Amino acid sequence: MKIWNGYGSEHSMNLVLIGKFKLEQDAEKVEKDISKLRTQAEKDDCYSISFDEPKNQRFSDEMLSLLCSLKLNILGPTDLGQFVSDHNLSREGDRIKITTDEAEVSAFVKLFIEAGAKVEVFSAHDYPSDSDGAN
Repeated sequence: MKIWNGYGSEHSMNLVLIGKFKLEQDAEKVEKDISKLRTQAEKDDCYSISFDEPKNQRFSDEMLSLLCSLKLNILGPTDLGQFVSDHNLSREGDRIKITTDEAEVSAFVKLFIEAGAKVEVFSAHDYPSDSDGAN
């Protein structure tokens, strides 16, 4: 008899994403932008966009307007579901820390880098002490 040892899709990543910004105002703006994007993404049911056929993967008019007003041209329609995924965001001064069990955090990384942040990503499974003191 052969026993299969493997991981299921329910395995949590326990990711920690930290952005260290040059100025506190930069971190505050990114925090506000994420909140606005999340609100609109929830209205648009953006989580399901990545499952649509490619021809249907597009921004709503409201999201496109928001992205233009925030001067964000780095996000694609399939990135938006990340803002409605389960995550915890905390800001302390010039640092933003996001924790999530999701593997896909590229939308947050794009926003952080676009705002000039130094970015660190790691699993709290491997570095539990860093996740507490990182922020």
